[in-house]
Amino acid sequence: MPRNLAPRSLPAPAIRLRSPAQIVAAIPYLVGFHPAESVVAVGLGRDKPAVCLTMRVDLPPPTDAAPLADMCAAHLKHAGAGGLFLLVFTEAPGEPPRLDLVEAIQKASQDRGIEVKDALWVRGDRWRSYHCERPECCPEDGTPVDPGEVSELAAASAWLGDVVHSSREDLERSLRPVELFMRTMLDQTFEWVSEQLIAELSERGRDAIAADSRELLRTAVEARAETSVELSSAGVARLALGLADVLVRDDALRWAGTDLEHAAEALWVELVRKATPPYDAPPATMLAVHAYLRGNGAYARIALERALASDAGYSFAVLLTEGLDRGVPPKVLRSALKITSMAA
Repeated sequence: MPRNLAPRSLPAPAIRLRSPAQIVAAIPYLVGFHPAESVVAVGLGRDKPAVCLTMRVDLPPPTDAAPLADMCAAHLKHAGAGGLFLLVFTEAPGEPPRLDLVEAIQKASQDRGIEVKDALWVRGDRWRSYHCERPECCPEDGTPVDPGEVSELAAASAWLGDVVHSSREDLERSLRPVELFMRTMLDQTFEWVSEQLIAELSERGRDAIAADSRELLRTAVEARAETSVELSSAGVARLALGLADVLVRDDALRWAGTDLEHAAEALWVELVRKATPPYDAPPATMLAVHAYLRGNGAYARIALERALASDAGYSFAVLLTEGLDRGVPPKVLRSALKITSMAA
């Protein structure tokens, strides 16, 4: 018998990070790639010690340390953080490096009632604490980063289909358009399918076409949950053109946070890479919504940058970017999306 593929909410994986070593090893899973020359703030909820926000920012020049510290602390406060793990990833010299930035973020956070649990620096494959001076705990040459410290998290990520990219650039490359020859064929197919859709629209009306689009998207997501076979060129065109309808796009938000979430994300990635601009902006924005709701601001921002590069005026992408810039917590976005769905 076929399994039930109706969307349903999934409980968040209960992965416990009990030590600084586990926090260091977990960062690539939290931001989606291995950070370099970055500062990462992991905020813990005030009511329970669960991650409520993960922020990654390029290391600023010393003159910008104070403004960045205020921005980070404000976002953490807005997200409801009561605790903070701070990590600096750098190959820069100094023992410890970028102490100015760490002290600025610690002060700005403490001024807002956020307790700094620990501050760590990572150089190469070793880490040390800014707060610890005991050789038996933090040796002078650092403690090796052990990926095995987060074996549960790695297993959960693999099961869900999450990929940890080697760098931010590698993550950006995963969303780049297909090569020129395939691009030309897809653009021709888009033109043909678009002409067919316009003819159908005049005959059957928007509601009928939207109903078809919803059903085609549902079928594609359910199929992607079973197999990784790519879409035909005509399939890419029809789904991307359908997703351009705001009501169809809003209906597709229902897969975020369900057991079809990762299947939907795989579909959005394919549409982002293959859809003729500006029709790649809606699936890129959908991908950003999924990442945003999981607290993965780095991936959300990359997807939004991809959407706005294609269509600078795409209002949903502009709105989500403003939310990221203002530090709007994922739980607030989730509530707002539910209100929007009910209104629709």
